[in-house]
Amino acid sequence: MLRTPQRSPRSPASVLLGSLAAALVTLGCAPNLPRTPTVPGPAAAGTGDESDGSTSSDAGFVAHAPLLPGLDADPAQELQLEPGDVVTLHVLSQESTTYEDLVVDARGVLHVPLAGDVVVVGGGLTDAERRVEEALRAYDRAARASLVLTGPEGHRASVLGAVGTPGRVFVTPGMRLADLLASAGGLARTEGDGLGPGSGDLEGARLVRDGATVPVRLSLALLGDPRHNVRIRAGDTLYVPSEVGQLVTVLGQARTPRAMVHREGLRLTHALALAGGITRDGNWSDVRVLRGDAAHLRVYSTSVAEIVDGRASDVVLAPGDIVYVASAGHADVRDVMASITPLLSIPLTAASITVPALLLRN
Repeated sequence: MLRTPQRSPRSPASVLLGSLAAALVTLGCAPNLPRTPTVPGPAAAGTGDESDGSTSSDAGFVAHAPLLPGLDADPAQELQLEPGDVVTLHVLSQESTTYEDLVVDARGVLHVPLAGDVVVVGGGLTDAERRVEEALRAYDRAARASLVLTGPEGHRASVLGAVGTPGRVFVTPGMRLADLLASAGGLARTEGDGLGPGSGDLEGARLVRDGATVPVRLSLALLGDPRHNVRIRAGDTLYVPSEVGQLVTVLGQARTPRAMVHREGLRLTHALALAGGITRDGNWSDVRVLRGDAAHLRVYSTSVAEIVDGRASDVVLAPGDIVYVASAGHADVRDVMASITPLLSIPLTAASITVPALLLRN
């Protein structure tokens, strides 16, 4: 009886290598490849094909980060007590009594001497005073209560991720999203990323409130857009991911092949310049752009020579793009595999996820 050989499961790296090899072998040299679209994603209304034969946009490409619309209404709220707040209670009656350093517990309850536990969250400070008075009048019908917030410990928001000083920040009246980021020291800083010192991903940042994501973009909040630069409330959490997942990789006949942080508007010529330019063995007329995940990989070709001569438009790159500079003679698939294989053979750490994470991120 013949037994069917059992195949060992393929690793993500081997799957990626197979996808890249198949794409390049099938598409072959530059004349068989489509021109790289000028802009990744749908173009603005009214734009058409470019005179150099390329298309103005890549309508089939979906950006990794969704576009968030912002908030239509963001009204100011009255001052409320929050769990963790410290208050001073003044009881006015025939005799006045003051109780200091009373703490609102995690349930939103304030323990009032004689009256017992009173829920004081869920409304403004005036509403909290009314509830305390109602509890006290069971023992003293003339009692009046006055609450003074002496320690706003519960009025904090959390800032996590790639920021200067992660942690909890006091929420002051009128604080907005841009102010919250500034209070946490701004974006974290790294040296030598090739495109500026910031290492936080503005487009990937999320503001979470009451367990749901607020549909705002941090990048637009920093520009002062009122729909996105919303008011911060106690309990909000801002998470800023690292830009290590938003990279562009330049491989092949570049002087210093490397990965670099993607910035909105990054162009092909800029990425090549940051990689030291094209070597003398590189083909200025055949620079490949690999875009998309392993299951929907697109391979385009761009003539940098035509861009430099003004006969073609420069290409705007998308997060996760791989730029491969072919050899001057012809594009050898073995050269491509030789460039990419070392990156895939390294254990997946924050410093070595350049190609696998970008092509397999979905």
